[in-house]
Amino acid sequence: MMADEKQLREWEAIMRRIESIDARLWQGAGILIIVSIGGISLLGWDPVVTKGDFVFALGVGIFSILVLVIWWFIFHRWIHLQEVYSYRAREIETDLDLTLRWNTYASILELWPDKKTVDLSKDELETKYPEAYERLQNFWKSQQKKRFGHRTIKSSLRLLNVILWLAWAAFIIIHAAGYFWPQFLGIL
Repeated sequence: MMADEKQLREWEAIMRRIESIDARLWQGAGILIIVSIGGISLLGWDPVVTKGDFVFALGVGIFSILVLVIWWFIFHRWIHLQEVYSYRAREIETDLDLTLRWNTYASILELWPDKKTVDLSKDELETKYPEAYERLQNFWKSQQKKRFGHRTIKSSLRLLNVILWLAWAAFIIIHAAGYFWPQFLGIL
């Protein structure tokens, strides 16, 4: 087997790994969304009357926030691995002078406003492949007009995680107010 063929097979394996990580990230996020919405809905259905109700709601809320903190570290680790795989794929794309430069283009587009990338600058792309650079530039301009055209997986998952943290924190605060406020006012 020739070296080029080995690198091409490695590139294909890397692309499968990147796609697998994407799938894991979104599946994990989907599970967390469903469990959080379901948990808050089911637990928030009945008002907090006893101290036991409040302790249970507090425990579930804190546990859920801790799960989200752990998820934060997990998804950042997966994103890091994905970036490593993508870096290696860009090396192979450069070595083999592939016409399909998915990882290279994705890296350039993600960092376009910074006017630089780690391993293949826009200037180098413009010099070596002027047609490809022009197509990429036109694509960037068309995507720039779209509201969410530049949102990355990392920023989307961060936002989702923060929203779920806030939802569980609100759940805890509402249950605390539901339990302590009537006692404070002397209603119960």
